[in-house]
Amino acid sequence: MIKITEIVEEKKKIYAISEESPFYPDGKGGQLGDRGKIGNTNVLFVEFKNGKYYHLIDKMIEVGEYNFEIDEKRRKDISQQHTAQHILSAAFEQIADLDTVGFRMAEEYTTIDLEIPNLPENIEKEAEKLSNEIIQKCLNVEEIFTTKDEISKYNLRKGLSDKVRGNIRLIKIGDFDINPCGGFHVKNTGEIGLVKIISKEKVKGNLTRLYFLAGFRAINDYDEKIKITKNISNLLTAKVEDTPLRVEETLKKMKEYKSKYEKINEKYAELMAKDIFSKAEKINNIKFIYLETKEDFVNYLPKFLPMDEVLYIVKKDNKLEISSGIVNCKELINNIKNDYSEIKGGGGVNRGSLIGNIKIEDIKKYL
Repeated sequence: MIKITEIVEEKKKIYAISEESPFYPDGKGGQLGDRGKIGNTNVLFVEFKNGKYYHLIDKMIEVGEYNFEIDEKRRKDISQQHTAQHILSAAFEQIADLDTVGFRMAEEYTTIDLEIPNLPENIEKEAEKLSNEIIQKCLNVEEIFTTKDEISKYNLRKGLSDKVRGNIRLIKIGDFDINPCGGFHVKNTGEIGLVKIISKEKVKGNLTRLYFLAGFRAINDYDEKIKITKNISNLLTAKVEDTPLRVEETLKKMKEYKSKYEKINEKYAELMAKDIFSKAEKINNIKFIYLETKEDFVNYLPKFLPMDEVLYIVKKDNKLEISSGIVNCKELINNIKNDYSEIKGGGGVNRGSLIGNIKIEDIKKYL
């Protein structure tokens, strides 16, 4: 049973508050929190603050005692990710003396931050391989409870914070790793199944952030990538192993076709330029050319127009592309924006753009 002592509503959210809770709070130690039920309500988020547990629930209940349910499948997933993180961090520490200085578990992935700006690929692969070897050894994962006075007899991977008080819970993974932790863990490394690093990035200037998946997350990711790979191979009518080469060939052909297409558009623009210029409206010695089209040849027209005589405007969707060698585009755009507050845009002396609804006849008034 869980005893709810208070119900709080704030910003259209309902919180069931208790002094004690079987639900692990979100964010504690970088870990995800529990989900489940309190009575007939769903627990959506759990927070521990001001010495109390705040359970975000999906409908109103009364103060009182309730039966509860914990989502054990979610706990299993969290346990797989968390123990995998301990193993992966220990692997990097043992292989390359790299400390894990940050850890975050999200709903889709888990990250660790390593104290190195550029992590070599060989170290990454070696640590991942060692981690999976430890998982396959099916080592026991034990809880050890000790005190600060006795902690020195354990060879911890990471030093203990001076803020820690009272009993200390250690997680021991065979003889491979031992580290303080208050979160969920598997009982045996074999329960993890596998761990896979999926990406990395440089953060804060001098750290490498690794994104990884463990357990069913890794299996699901593998299944999805196999599905995507098969779809691509089917589209290319190629074997999966031949897909990279076929993609490379296709991209090469696309580049060639694009080059030919651009040349055709350029030639078409050259042929059209004289006719467009001759038919253009003249306003105060300025040839005003306005085209409303999505055709690509318009991008090449300025090359074949006497731009020192022309104000050239092309409308694509809700955007006006403006260029000229006789009209100061920057001044024109700023004048329009001053008179039309809903119009956005900017640019330089010879080129700019406007976004918004304005009639072409209204633009002509500024010439």
